[in-house]
Amino acid sequence: MTNVLGLDLETAEKLLTAEGKPVRLIEVRSKKGGKGDDRRVIKTTETETESIVYWSAFKTEVDT
Repeated sequence: MTNVLGLDLETAEKLLTAEGKPVRLIEVRSKKGGKGDDRRVIKTTETETESIVYWSAFKTEVDT
């Protein structure tokens, strides 16, 4: 499996889909939550039948 750790979710999904396995996306959130729109891969695992991508949204823009 291609290393997609830290990549944006859309790019990571395209790269892994191109490898021929289905990709399952799982969102990870903190209990407090937070508003963010920069979706990044934080963990990946692979089974015989699919690639599993864990992602979270990060706030990367500073409020002014």
